[in-house]
Amino acid sequence: MENSENKNKNLFTLIAELVREVFSLIRQHYELLKEEFKENALRVVKSILLLIFALVIAYAGLIFLGILTVYLLSMIIPQWVALLLVTGIYLAIPLIMITYAIHLIGMVLKEPQKIIAELKKTGKDGEKWLDDLNK
Repeated sequence: MENSENKNKNLFTLIAELVREVFSLIRQHYELLKEEFKENALRVVKSILLLIFALVIAYAGLIFLGILTVYLLSMIIPQWVALLLVTGIYLAIPLIMITYAIHLIGMVLKEPQKIIAELKKTGKDGEKWLDDLNK
């Protein structure tokens, strides 16, 4: 009788230790994942700052390119025509970009239903998996 209780006690001790180890492993993986996210977030922030700085420099270069283009064109055509032409180009490019960005946003706004449907499907699959696990 005592031997059976000892075996049950050992079995419960082993199960409790296994559960502690599993939770410890999950916690360690969580901490590792959190640290990796911090490192990746820092890389993303650095990259974004570098891109912003590069865009500012590129914008300055674009301004000087426009001035040079006006100067060169003014040697061939009247200066006011050259200014008008370069200004038209400078306004047409962002207009095209804005139009394309609005088009992309419109595509994203049409798809939230798809995203919600996929999330619901994933939730149902997870519930089914848990139900199968409990059986």
